[in-house]
Amino acid sequence: MIEILKNIYSFSFHFLPYSFVLAFIGVVILLISNIVDSLKKNSEKLRLTGIFFLLQLFIFAIILVIIQTTIITKIRNEFIIILKNPNTQIIQNDQTFGKFTSAEIKIELQKIKESQPHHSGTEREMQLVLLTNGKTYNIKVAQDEYDKKEYWVFFDKYGSGKSSEEIGRIKSEKFK
Repeated sequence: MIEILKNIYSFSFHFLPYSFVLAFIGVVILLISNIVDSLKKNSEKLRLTGIFFLLQLFIFAIILVIIQTTIITKIRNEFIIILKNPNTQIIQNDQTFGKFTSAEIKIELQKIKESQPHHSGTEREMQLVLLTNGKTYNIKVAQDEYDKKEYWVFFDKYGSGKSSEEIGRIKSEKFK
């Protein structure tokens, strides 16, 4: 399901520039309809067409945001299910935030919540390897630059060959 949604999102995202062009045409049509209104010729049809062209951009953008939010939510839920699997192991590649057992890291990562966007970035990061059912995934945990108890979680399972994708954030007193 996630792959299907990602494909739809990726395919639809390529139409966004065309949507902007249509919205621009809609604005031009609305301006022209004001001129035509003074001439009393079909100005209402032109105005409706312009409004439609303008509104389609907002509708398209809302649909893209809904798809993206759904994808991230599904990935986060799948991530939690993977962490709850007793056969799942986490290998700590570095000790940026301290040395922990696999079980301790799993407990901390299961606290993941939807990220509340704010104007900050990340500072230090810790690389982890998740082993489950014969598959290997990379996890990156990065500390927020302002809130030192907030950590961003990145998961590469659906990264499409690019860098991993932020799937949420955790608050941790355990990581240093």
